[in-house]
Amino acid sequence: MKIILARDVDALGHKGDVVTVADGYARNFLVPKGLALVASRGALKQAEQMRRAREEAVHKAKQEAVAKVALLGSHPVYISARSGEGGKLFGSVTKNDIARAV
Repeated sequence: MKIILARDVDALGHKGDVVTVADGYARNFLVPKGLALVASRGALKQAEQMRRAREEAVHKAKQEAVAKVALLGSHPVYISARSGEGGKLFGSVTKNDIARAV
């Protein structure tokens, strides 16, 4: 049976994906729990819209990440910490220290 996933389902796919599963699995588990819809013509159009929206969101997130990498890569970050003789730190530099410095 062809179904459209209404939510991300482990081992099947992501929201909006059209997948084929056993009839009993669809009727007895996925559809009653709201995890999937039966693939009708209208539902397939809706699935295509969900897929496009997901792809646009992923594309936008990638663009933002690339822009942030370019910005951070062009500026050095300096973190001051106490150290002993030989340059060994007394503590450690944590991710919070790095986040504050950025």
